[in-house]
Amino acid sequence: MRAQITPARQAAFEVLLRIETESAYASNLLASDRYSHLQRDDRALLQELVLGVLRWQGQLDFLIELYSRRKLSSLDTAVVLALRLGIYQLRFLERIPAHAAINESVNLVRRRKLVSAAPFVNAVLRNAQRGLSKSVVELIPETTDAVQRLSVETSHPAWLLERWIARYGELEARALALSANETPRVALRFNAKQPAEEATRAWLALHGVTVRDSTIVPDAVVIESGHLAPDSEPVRKGWVYQQDESSQLVARLAVDSRLASSERASSPISALDLCAAPGSKTTLIASLLPDRALVIAADLHDHRLRTMMTLARRLGIEHIRPIQLDATRPLPFAEPGRFDLVLLDAPCSGLGTLQRHPEIKWRSTLEKIVELAALQRELIDAAARQVRAGGLLTYSVCSTEPEEGEEIVAWLKTRNPQFRDVTRERLLELGNDATELLTSGNGARSFTHRTGTESFFFCVLWKRK
Repeated sequence: MRAQITPARQAAFEVLLRIETESAYASNLLASDRYSHLQRDDRALLQELVLGVLRWQGQLDFLIELYSRRKLSSLDTAVVLALRLGIYQLRFLERIPAHAAINESVNLVRRRKLVSAAPFVNAVLRNAQRGLSKSVVELIPETTDAVQRLSVETSHPAWLLERWIARYGELEARALALSANETPRVALRFNAKQPAEEATRAWLALHGVTVRDSTIVPDAVVIESGHLAPDSEPVRKGWVYQQDESSQLVARLAVDSRLASSERASSPISALDLCAAPGSKTTLIASLLPDRALVIAADLHDHRLRTMMTLARRLGIEHIRPIQLDATRPLPFAEPGRFDLVLLDAPCSGLGTLQRHPEIKWRSTLEKIVELAALQRELIDAAARQVRAGGLLTYSVCSTEPEEGEEIVAWLKTRNPQFRDVTRERLLELGNDATELLTSGNGARSFTHRTGTESFFFCVLWKRK
């Protein structure tokens, strides 16, 4: 008889296996058509299981070793995944009956033809069930050092926590790590080219979607209750676009309102986004500029540019010009220094996006951060050469690490003293309390545990005339 497994748990196991063995990304797999046939409840459980296991993987692995008395490295990958799924349900999903979490995890290894491992998985999960009366913190041996204890409690790599503790202190590091394990809130921006904002708000209220205004970025709302489906009318027709508040803030800081409202008669405003895809910031910048403006959207990958242009059409934006290029090589523009606005949202570690991409923390290393910083220096050097005198260069990364943020800007300013940090002025113009976001060095930062957004570094630089 074939082992019985619900569609959501089977799909969750498949997704986690691909993430583990192929270095795939959860967001891409969960959005694929492969699971579009699942009922709404099954799709919700699939997402909960995959993202929950990835967020709490470090803690789950500690519990696996505790209850199995075996090192994780000695276990088959399928067995580890089945145990992670089972313990996650036992520890975090109270609505799931314990027998369902245990039996279906056992069936997962049976389905993988690991019949001999089934009794082992059953025994470990029964041990885990008996241990539910104690918190994880109570189960950590007293001899464990402070960073390792925090690593288990918050389910973050010890090396990353050590860096955060050195910069922010233990309490702040703990708060940042725990906030990264929470489900991200959903933020929307209204599309000025579509129906009036009041009409869109009325549609949301009519369909049970309660929103509140963002406290850090204009013309954005945060969903407090209800659900806005990807195929709903406002999304499908481009009335709203889902975008993290920090991401929106970067795009708005990049556009000087005085420049946008007083376009020169002789030549239209020109803007360059050097790493544009998937287009969230590009389309917002374009929507804030006059229709005469020239917005060049550059990216390394042509297929990502095509996806971006599909988004632009849905939002009714027609003045974006895509170009495929490698920004580390000489750029194909007639002359340097011709753009009024340049945005470089650089490729980075992504450590500020752990709520949405929790697998990143298990793949990141200090060596990778150093490698990315070298790329970021190349890219910001190229971006700086494209800014005209009197223009703005905006640099951003969704990273918590200074090597990718403050240190990149400091490096640029040392080589190009004509650039001045005007982040404070731009924040004040948008109505933000600059003291809440400014760093002690260059630029500003948002933090998930403070602002409820993705953790971003951003800096706006003005080029002296």
